[in-house]
Amino acid sequence: MTTITRTRLNIFAALLCCAAIAFSLSAEAVCAETDDFVRIVRHIEVSYHVHQTNPFLMSLAGALVSVSHVGGVKDLKVALFEDQRLDASNAGARFDEIVKSTGEHGWQPLVKSYSRRRGDCTFIYARQDGRDLKLLVVNLEPDEAVVVQVKIDPDELNRFLDDNVTGGSHGRSLGMAFR
Repeated sequence: MTTITRTRLNIFAALLCCAAIAFSLSAEAVCAETDDFVRIVRHIEVSYHVHQTNPFLMSLAGALVSVSHVGGVKDLKVALFEDQRLDASNAGARFDEIVKSTGEHGWQPLVKSYSRRRGDCTFIYARQDGRDLKLLVVNLEPDEAVVVQVKIDPDELNRFLDDNVTGGSHGRSLGMAFR
């Protein structure tokens, strides 16, 4: 077996592993019927007749974040709908109902923003998950939508911000403080 053939096989195996990771993440999301993230994404797909942009890359990004825990982020789910037509007349009211139903599952609303002029709406919800904090961000605009769910360890996030923003133990300072 030549070196080029071996290299191609290694690249193919790496791509196959990445695809398996992405497939397992998407299969896990499909199995979790009560997951609000999945319900909102499905509603956008069905009501507006659109598909996610780069779901494989978003799953891969979520897997990398789950492994690295950068800034205290333990879990990340992202669904992007870019350059698509999302202005269905009847689906907007149903979208509000779907997002508001997250309150039944323990989510507390932090921000709700509507813009009639631009035709967009933004929702940010939070809930406690043990010692961690979960955030659910939903943004719907006439030509794109973003749904993000993130699980954060607040203590790790504080340490990350102290070290990287306010100078901290590494001596790096960006000239701003959040205190």
